[in-house]
Amino acid sequence: ERLIVWDYLFPSLATAFRIAEINAILSHFPTAVVYSSWPSRRGFRNYAASYSGLARRVRRFSASRRLRGSAAYVVFLNNIFSYLGRIEEARLPFVFELYPGGGFHLNDPASDARLRRVFDSPLFRKVIATQSITRDYLLQKKLCEEQKIEFIYGGVLSSDSLYDIPSQRALYGSGKETIDICFVADKYMPRGADKGYDRYIECAHILCRRYQQARFHVVGNFTQADVDVSALGDQITFYGFRFTPFFPPFYSRMDIILSPNVPFLLYPGKFDGFPTGGCIEAALCGTAIFATDELGMNEGRLKDREEIVLISREPDEIAETVGKYVADPSRLAALAQNGQRAVRQLFSLDAQMTPRLRVLSDLLSSASGGFGS
Repeated sequence: ERLIVWDYLFPSLATAFRIAEINAILSHFPTAVVYSSWPSRRGFRNYAASYSGLARRVRRFSASRRLRGSAAYVVFLNNIFSYLGRIEEARLPFVFELYPGGGFHLNDPASDARLRRVFDSPLFRKVIATQSITRDYLLQKKLCEEQKIEFIYGGVLSSDSLYDIPSQRALYGSGKETIDICFVADKYMPRGADKGYDRYIECAHILCRRYQQARFHVVGNFTQADVDVSALGDQITFYGFRFTPFFPPFYSRMDIILSPNVPFLLYPGKFDGFPTGGCIEAALCGTAIFATDELGMNEGRLKDREEIVLISREPDEIAETVGKYVADPSRLAALAQNGQRAVRQLFSLDAQMTPRLRVLSDLLSSASGGFGS
């Protein structure tokens, strides 16, 4: 039995959540293979240098390649839609994972049409929905039968690589005089407005005027030219785009990650998962999450003011909330510690991958007809 995984960016080390999930699949299923349409040979070499034992099962996809397998697995709507024709030609029963993004937008006719095409395929077996809003949308729109929806909250991250060593953590008010507040995201639109970068900078200006010890840190493809930061002087630092090994030592110096993101701004119907991947990674390393939840996606999983701080998008209100923790370092330390413990329970590699591997095992077990041609 061979599972075929398709992806257009794997094995780029820049897409850490794909690396975590697909590597776990390759490790669990010794005959599984990945077909990648990503054209970078350098990316393949970098992956092979880090994961030599798995790299031999990662293959470049081409239209002429003969597919031999029992079943298929694909992540993201755009991905499954792109490869669906070949999957059907090879007669491969399939499961796909419907993360937010990747072509999936709420109340968007084009997105709905793609979903219907995928769900109408005679080879479709199950969809993994990772947010309640996704599952509910599929049911309300009558896009998919309930018994074919597998709800697995969250997402797969390199959690095993992001466990901070407590002795390495520097805490504000306990040997560290600065309070360090970071923003971690990619820029997809001017001012990074969908991720709340513009609100972060507005809040930074307010906090800098109030607290000399405030420091701000930006990771991602942002520069000083995106939003005016001249008044912040040396209290703000830009790091550019970074890979997973950068983050544990970085987050060990951070006290707060601030994420005032907003849905439906980049594209109508486009929304992020909750918490964002950056926030989850920060919390795994012991950094406190201060984040918006405009769509109510938390649903009590992380306790507000105990394990996370849910914020508004108004810079004055954010600054006021942050200020309460600046004045009480022990409260901030407890918040971060509680959040780290809760996020590790929700987003450990085992917690996230065990149900996914079960779904894929069931897919292989039920696959009929042997190898496709």
